[in-house]
Amino acid sequence: MKCWKQVSVFATLSLFAGAAEAQPFIPPAGYIGTTDAPAIAPSPEADAPPLSAIERGALSGRFPISPTYKRATRAHINVIGAYVIQEPKGAHLADIWGRGFMPVFSFGDGRCFTLNADYVGGRLSNAHLARIGCDMKRTPNFPDPAPPSDLSLKRIGTSWGYNAWLDSKSGNTLITPPFQNSFEPLFTAKMPVTAIMAMNSIDSMSGNVTLVGRIDGRLTVVALEVTY
Repeated sequence: MKCWKQVSVFATLSLFAGAAEAQPFIPPAGYIGTTDAPAIAPSPEADAPPLSAIERGALSGRFPISPTYKRATRAHINVIGAYVIQEPKGAHLADIWGRGFMPVFSFGDGRCFTLNADYVGGRLSNAHLARIGCDMKRTPNFPDPAPPSDLSLKRIGTSWGYNAWLDSKSGNTLITPPFQNSFEPLFTAKMPVTAIMAMNSIDSMSGNVTLVGRIDGRLTVVALEVTY
């Protein structure tokens, strides 16, 4: 994989498999470089919901690899960025979607905001919310995943072959890796997830997975580097 000094990650890129137009590929992990940039940058939008960063280490224990995963000894999960979004009063959150592995938030008042960030040295920086057209959403074309034997698991979403399954009994979410013929969790997210966005490497068994859900009742975004 090439060495990249700095890559700006934009959720507005259309990176779903099968997209008709050619798109630049943003590798998911292992960029070379360092940065002293802040975790949060000012939003260009005066009406953007307030965004605050969570220390990455504070969440590291929330994403354990499944001990039954067949490649558990080589798999790893690394938090590259985590944020809390303060939901605007009087505008309910209507939808969460993504183009690439960064989320777009659609509010009931007709506004949509994408989370943008720079990806340097294995972490996100300069994160901010920017306006995006609400008509930019596309439906990804992925095959249905292998179903679990536990019927209490509810599929939350699919992105680039990764699948999120909510365990209603524990409130945790199971994430399964792409290209699986049977149900086999890769890791557990110790949080109820409401949306998943992902982007996979073209030359390694790795990718970026972003989960949106709630931690301590707050709307939370966690971006992960995943090796499976």
